[in-house]
Amino acid sequence: MITLLPDECLLEILNNFRTNYRTLFSCLLVSRHWCKIIVPILWREPTKYVDDLRLIRIYLSELNTEEQALLLPYKIILPNYQKPLFEYSSFATYVDFYLACRNTNGVKNWLFKEGNEDYSVLYFCKSHDNYNYFDDYSYRDYNFNIDFIEQVNVIKCSLVSMLLRTSKKLKHLNIDEPVYNNILFERFLKNTTIISLKFNIKTFEATKLLSEILYKNILLTSLDISNSRLGFKELDPLIKTLYKNTTIISLNLNYNSLCSEGGRALAEALG
Repeated sequence: MITLLPDECLLEILNNFRTNYRTLFSCLLVSRHWCKIIVPILWREPTKYVDDLRLIRIYLSELNTEEQALLLPYKIILPNYQKPLFEYSSFATYVDFYLACRNTNGVKNWLFKEGNEDYSVLYFCKSHDNYNYFDDYSYRDYNFNIDFIEQVNVIKCSLVSMLLRTSKKLKHLNIDEPVYNNILFERFLKNTTIISLKFNIKTFEATKLLSEILYKNILLTSLDISNSRLGFKELDPLIKTLYKNTTIISLNLNYNSLCSEGGRALAEALG
């Protein structure tokens, strides 16, 4: 009888299982019609709940030539998989690549296991007693390796660029400073769906670019740059932009150093 339900009702029922991946995956096999309804639910908030290399494999297979070119100087081995049945990235509404506070990291895990041409890393990987293809934290010893971190950041940059290109429903994006570059900001400026941004920024140049996004994006309602530890000098371009902005209703500046002068300027901008 459930097959007679309208799509709207079926979607409402299945949406209640949106964080129960095991149940949704089992429902994928019911029929082609169910599959088309469930896949967008499964891939709506992938990075919010899943941080393993299988997700990264699929997303990397969706990179175009320009996005792949960002990885070439870093000796990163891109997966050569058959084209997926769905453009999974197009369903994303929430993307979080600011993973410093988590216990797992899909990008690091994929890079360490499958994407690095550095033989010293591959040798360590293969000789590690607990090695497997999932979240075993075997990359932990490389968390402070400069080359490894650069590779992680450029992969994130390519992935976010791809998601900005392919997703027509992306609403919430959370990334840290090393991830983004000018190409990424150009796509931000063209984006017409994002309403919530969380950045961890460290430089004056990044603040200026963020100010330009804030100035041109008329849909953005929430901005979080907490824990960036910026001073008034770095935040000044952003504060000046807030004078003209009429859409931001939520602003988080915790753990920045505005000082009294910056506090007064911010109060005037928000007043």
